Amino acid sequence: MEENSKDTPPVPNGPILFFDGGCALCHRAVRQLLRWERPGHRELRFAPLDGTTAMTLRLKGQLPESQEAVGLWHNGEATQGEAAIPEALMVIGRPSLGKTFKILPRFMRQGFYQMTARNRHKWFGRMPSGCPMPADPMRMLA
Repeated sequence: MEENSKDTPPVPNGPILFFDGGCALCHRAVRQLLRWERPGHRELRFAPLDGTTAMTLRLKGQLPESQEAVGLWHNGEATQGEAAIPEALMVIGRPSLGKTFKILPRFMRQGFYQMTARNRHKWFGRMPSGCPMPADPMRMLA
């Protein structure tokens, strides 16, 4: 955990993937990332965008106020939207998948991401509140 002022809770070390906790597609994506992890690359942690971990990073100015459907906080920097996806794949030890994702021109990746993010609840549904994530509880942050 990082050192903090007395006003804000501590922030966990390591990369954190923030996702829309109410989004069924996002929950499926988190489960898929957990399945794709390579041995020795199990450091990625997960937290909902509306949770206390995200709020703490926003208060510290380390996570943007805008809430994309997905964001990655790694090495003290935030990457959001379509740019976070290949970065998360690199963290879990899948660099070839991350590079494959980047084959498409950026405007196409962004357009596809934005269309999917805008319609994710309509197309894939919502998760019931309190739906547990199937993972090590130490990797799931509030």
